[in-house]
Amino acid sequence: MVRDLRTSDPPKKRVAKPRLQAATDELDTESTGRFSAPGEWATLLGDLSPGDRPPEWRVHDRTHLELAVDYPTGASGDADHVWEAYFFVPKSLRLSRESYSKEDIYRDFQSWVRFAVTRRPLGELARDGVPKLAEALTRDEATAVRELRVFASEVRTALLSARRRIEEVRAANEPDAVEALTRTLLVRVRELLDATREILPRAKTEGAKVAAEWIDEDLSLVAETLLASLSLDLGRKHHELAALVAAGAVHEARYRRDHGLEGVGHAKVGKREIEHLEFRRHVLKRFTASALQAEKEVSEAGRFTLQVLYAVAASIAMSFAVVAAAYHGTHANASAFQSPWMWAAVVILAYAGKDRIKATLQNVFASWVAKHLPDRLWKLRSAGSERVLGTIKERSAFVGKSEIPKPVLATRNSTRQHELEEHARPEEVLWHQKVCRVDADAMRATDGRYAALTEVFRLDLRRWLAHTDDPKQRIVFADPDDAHVYAANAPRVYNLAIVYRLRRAGDESPPWKRIRVIVSRKGIQRIEHVS
Repeated sequence: MVRDLRTSDPPKKRVAKPRLQAATDELDTESTGRFSAPGEWATLLGDLSPGDRPPEWRVHDRTHLELAVDYPTGASGDADHVWEAYFFVPKSLRLSRESYSKEDIYRDFQSWVRFAVTRRPLGELARDGVPKLAEALTRDEATAVRELRVFASEVRTALLSARRRIEEVRAANEPDAVEALTRTLLVRVRELLDATREILPRAKTEGAKVAAEWIDEDLSLVAETLLASLSLDLGRKHHELAALVAAGAVHEARYRRDHGLEGVGHAKVGKREIEHLEFRRHVLKRFTASALQAEKEVSEAGRFTLQVLYAVAASIAMSFAVVAAAYHGTHANASAFQSPWMWAAVVILAYAGKDRIKATLQNVFASWVAKHLPDRLWKLRSAGSERVLGTIKERSAFVGKSEIPKPVLATRNSTRQHELEEHARPEEVLWHQKVCRVDADAMRATDGRYAALTEVFRLDLRRWLAHTDDPKQRIVFADPDDAHVYAANAPRVYNLAIVYRLRRAGDESPPWKRIRVIVSRKGIQRIEHVS
């Protein structure tokens, strides 16, 4: 149990200065480990930090897979990144190029792109970020509101980084480091929030004043959620420290209550109130994070070229028909064409030749376009700007076994015991690729805090699950030991293998990774990482 939850203000720091300084330096260092963050604080904070994380798949809901892919900027110039994935789909799901068109693919493959901000420590935000925000509040309304939203996103990023650092040392079973880092976090959060609240009333326009009030509420909610979840995690082994952190969370709840802000819970909260709390938190998170949303212009890059080539094919075919008919009408033996039937036969044959030439050329041109040009071209801009900060070339297609790279097949077959399993579990393979070019110079010129592009990719599997069998099958079996026959309900599940990787253009060294997605008619059951 977490004790002393009714304390109104967090106690003063009780740690010696040398130890606090060491903890400060360590807390301000970026975390390096990877772990699964608790859903509560990770969901509320959102990860808006720069793109240095490997792609990680997760279940968004019953029928949606979600993935965040980071495309960091280079030192200067353009940085090219290649995202590639092969989806090995059981043939029993009846997904193929005949039943699943390009239009279907891109309806189910949805993406959003946002700018990731540079990760800055809480102390630096209080020292440098708050004065910059104070200056922005005196300017026009659009600038003031945008700076408020971006600042809130920076705070989320800094808090998430600090929380992860504490999780790392806690997982490493370093109690002294946990206590030092946690106490430092409390001090830094209090300093940052106090400094921010001191300058928020400087907002000049009506819109900026409303935005400042929302940001105040948002930062308070974020701090409360982070501290409350941390106190629960610490409660098992660090009871006094957990009470100290809980007091910080209570302080934020009381601050919102005393200042007439929303999103305040209580011990006897009802279902409707919980719904409102979650709705309010979601609205505020969207308000702040959407400031980093990239505006995208998506065009079908190869469609215009393909239509031009189709016109060329039609012209060539028509030219053949005209020349053939003219040649026979001019040079052939006139007596041989006195019969209209003979002339009709020539025209029909010329038309048939024209039709076949046109169809053949269209197939050749379509194959060339599919091989050399992307299906879709994305142009990414910051809100309100005409300057292109990045482009994404997207392609997808069903591929045969001979078209799959050998390392991909090796990764897919790593758990198979015999090659005959391919006949027992036949699969269709869907390939998806994105080549992202990030203009580092344009990004920095637009906003020096932009450190990467982050694409949030979501795959809708409802169409994939349309032909799955009933999720419950009754099976019977005999026990050889007790000599009895038994019956049981067995779940009917399907395995989707996904082999993927993210790499810099020209670098083939990154290994392919694989996950197994277990699905049934009811939806996604779980994700398993296959080493």
